[in-house]
Amino acid sequence: MAASSLSSNALTRDDRRFGFRLTAPAGILLAVLLLVPTILTILYSLHDVPANGRSLGPFVGLENYTIVLGSSVFWRSAWVTFLFSVGFVVLSTLIGLAMALLLNQPFIGRGLARALLIIPWATPWLMIGILWKWFADGSVGGLNAVLLMLGATSDYHDFLSDPNSALAITIIAAVWRQASFAGILLLAGLQTLPGDLNEAASLDGANLWQRFRNITLPWLRPALVTVTVLNVIYAFLQFDVIFAMTQGGPGDATQVLSILIYRQLFGVTQIGLGSALAVILGFVALAGGLITVKLLYARGSQPA
Repeated sequence: MAASSLSSNALTRDDRRFGFRLTAPAGILLAVLLLVPTILTILYSLHDVPANGRSLGPFVGLENYTIVLGSSVFWRSAWVTFLFSVGFVVLSTLIGLAMALLLNQPFIGRGLARALLIIPWATPWLMIGILWKWFADGSVGGLNAVLLMLGATSDYHDFLSDPNSALAITIIAAVWRQASFAGILLLAGLQTLPGDLNEAASLDGANLWQRFRNITLPWLRPALVTVTVLNVIYAFLQFDVIFAMTQGGPGDATQVLSILIYRQLFGVTQIGLGSALAVILGFVALAGGLITVKLLYARGSQPA
């Protein structure tokens, strides 16, 4: 028995070593691709980096952060980011939930509808921005054609050149893609819900809203947490759609923090300030995700 136990322990150690050797290449790759750029960004944010970026330059401590946090441009961009994030997260989550509930019901063509749900999610973010830029174009865009057909407007309007509508259009474009992703995840969660629960509740006299509130929603809580956290992170880090549609314009109407970082790094080559902005945005996205998890898990994550 003792010999068998020693052999088992040795086998376990060998398995661990073998597993480590298998995962080491992927771990090293992740460290190179994620950890190294993160460390460099933090280092750059603490130095006055020359435009060529070949050296760190003089150490300035938190001076770059002080300049960023004292800038009205930063706070304007932060406000735009907040508005974009709220609209993006709320609409993506609610529309995704509505689509999941609809596609979970039996109807003719449900399989085709579920397949079509994947198309927006499978489309790259940059392509979404290009498509919606054309769709909202003030001269030949399909959005104006639809509004004219419905009688909602009497003339073509350039939505992306109007500071009052540009941000809303970029939100709608990003939501169009992300809502399908949310719908796919939530539909998967609904597929695991036992039908007996709703049938029993219906026999007990519970109406549709009561069944949704007390059975479906608690059951979907883990999936909703995942969807909402991902939506929060995507919202704060969104760049492709906005850059393809407006490049942060008109003026600074759609200049979210990611666009501001791009302009600082590649427009005016302020690498230290741009890196400080990137660090701040990273912490904001992380904090937003953690707060979302805390709020949604406040009453527990297990189905009631």
